[in-house]
Amino acid sequence: MTDRPAEQPLDSVQDKLRFLLVLHNHQPLGNFDEVIQALTDRAYRPLLEAIHARPSLKFTLHLSGPLMLWLERRAPDYLDLIGGLVQGGRLELLSGGLYEPVLAAIPHEDRIAQITLMSEHLRSRFGVRPRGLWLTERIWDSAIIPSLVEAGIGYVLMDDRAFLTSGFEADRLHDYYLTEAEGESLAVLPIDKRLRYLIPFRPPAEIEAHLRWIVRIGGRLAIAADDGEKFGGWPGTAKWVYNDGWLKGFLDLLEGASDWLVSQTVSEALDGVCPAGLCYLPTCSYVEMEEWSLGPDGGHRFEELKNRLGPDADRFMPHLRGGHWKHFLVRYPEANRAHKKGLALGRLLPAGRGAKQARLELLAAQCNDAYWHGIFGGLYLPHLRHEIWRHLARAEAHIRRQKLRVEVSDLDSDGAPEVWVSSSRFSAQIQPHRGGRLVEWTDFAAEINLLNTLTRRPEAYHDAIRRAAAQPEGQPHEGIPGIHDLQRPAPADLVNALCYDQWERAAFLDHFFTEPDPLSTWVSGRLDERGDFVDATWDWQQTSTGVALHRLGKVRTDDSLNHPILLRKEYIFTGNRSLTVLYRMQNRGVDHLDIRFGVELNFFLPGLAFGQSLITLGDQRISLDAPTCTAGVEDFTLSALESSPLLRVELGSPAVLYSHLVATVSQSEDGYERTVQGVAAMPTWDLHLDPGELWEEQVEVTVT
Repeated sequence: MTDRPAEQPLDSVQDKLRFLLVLHNHQPLGNFDEVIQALTDRAYRPLLEAIHARPSLKFTLHLSGPLMLWLERRAPDYLDLIGGLVQGGRLELLSGGLYEPVLAAIPHEDRIAQITLMSEHLRSRFGVRPRGLWLTERIWDSAIIPSLVEAGIGYVLMDDRAFLTSGFEADRLHDYYLTEAEGESLAVLPIDKRLRYLIPFRPPAEIEAHLRWIVRIGGRLAIAADDGEKFGGWPGTAKWVYNDGWLKGFLDLLEGASDWLVSQTVSEALDGVCPAGLCYLPTCSYVEMEEWSLGPDGGHRFEELKNRLGPDADRFMPHLRGGHWKHFLVRYPEANRAHKKGLALGRLLPAGRGAKQARLELLAAQCNDAYWHGIFGGLYLPHLRHEIWRHLARAEAHIRRQKLRVEVSDLDSDGAPEVWVSSSRFSAQIQPHRGGRLVEWTDFAAEINLLNTLTRRPEAYHDAIRRAAAQPEGQPHEGIPGIHDLQRPAPADLVNALCYDQWERAAFLDHFFTEPDPLSTWVSGRLDERGDFVDATWDWQQTSTGVALHRLGKVRTDDSLNHPILLRKEYIFTGNRSLTVLYRMQNRGVDHLDIRFGVELNFFLPGLAFGQSLITLGDQRISLDAPTCTAGVEDFTLSALESSPLLRVELGSPAVLYSHLVATVSQSEDGYERTVQGVAAMPTWDLHLDPGELWEEQVEVTVT
């Protein structure tokens, strides 16, 4: 510890370890009211009331913008309690982006706008202007430093891992440092990972032992910063923290150690000690985020490497790097599409009427949760993705004032152009380089992207589901497990639901097959595809109403491995919430062709995951709880009960219709979950074409 000046009394704060408790309370835009209410009742409120009852204790709180906006509507008395603690000098509030974006994932101007909106909101509601900022998902990139400083931010908190990977020794991390970029300085406080894992999962005696160790090595700050939900909102924590007395014991420890420990806000501590020096930190986040971003194969190798290191894993962990957090945008094209759509719309913001509201909608669409996936549902939760697309739809509706327009732009930044069709009523994207598929169709009136589906992919924890189903493991005996150590049950039906898609979910995927009944193989992701069209590059030409595409490809029949076929399809968008796709196929071979052709449609409706989903055929309503097959279909309607809009599909000639719900298996803080992501429908036709013969069909989809 620092030497005590001679004039200071023995019980001076300068002689004590400064304990900084920093809580991060956050709920994403679009989360269910009942979920947020339950967390408020089980975690946010009881913890705040318990600290309020201990007058000597101080702490720092980041209340995310989406949660704060919800609390203003549903629990203003909770905010009043916060206000009292703020005015009493016991609570410091942190800023952030108002809609909780990953700051390094958005442009400089948007960072300034997000932070300014949040800081002004805190000033208006609580009468204080925040000095510090909570980094969303503790994702750090030095490029954001000028933005933070310009927005009036003086300090941030970052995982100690960032310091360790830079070469700092662990015993130097119970302090704070300055960093800089372009001559702008910012204070950075390293969060103690050990405290994050001790609080609240281990007995107070273990926490005290660690705090005394910090004193022995000369540390000045003990920084415990983590999610407020773990104080009652995570599995097993409500009983442990409140009923079993953990919180009382922990607060007793903080109050009873006043001879060597003092509870402070972050700013109070910064004002009391000088920085320990200069630091430069790499782009990073917490280690779990790095692992999750790797994907299943990289994640397995990373885990194998840690296992090979055995007891030395912790010692060498600073020198082991996982993936870049932005790799989620590579792993999940659905997330990348929403992210890049927001950036593209930001470049189109008008200067006049509607610009301010459109900007706010784009900022709301930057809420981070639906762009990635780890221990929490995130991207896998369709209502969170829907909320992002809802704000994007609102923003674009303010921007688009023209009649139908067809543009060509590499919207997703993958090096190949999309055809972007839009009007004052809708926006759509077609990818000529990937099968000529439709990957977005946003209806402004309904504020929905009808292609907001999710592809079924392998995840690293899917192996854990299989293991848990085969051999359940026990729980630790002392304390409770942290969120990363939970042993989650895995019912056999979840194991059976682990299916993976052959192609990314989209609309107007063109299949050729010979199976008399392809339903089971199609549903399970094992369709015997005989054509080379579904994921290939098509030639194309934009039209006044959309785009016309064609491909001279080949199909593999029982008699021929390379039977040539010329397939054309043309997207025709109209102003009445309708899309027509015209198909024209020609047998370019010298032999007769017998083949089955199917057009796969994958659509999203907001109620799919929460109510019974239906296909309506005339007067017949068919539940999609099980995959279905119906012959002689000329039109059908896709719907979810108590949900709008409806999708009416009309075919040019009768078809055999196959359909099923698309469901994923993902992990969350509560366990493993099966979630419906969309509905798949595939009208199919049996084709018998002589050499040179043409076949024509059309599929019309109308939003009602």
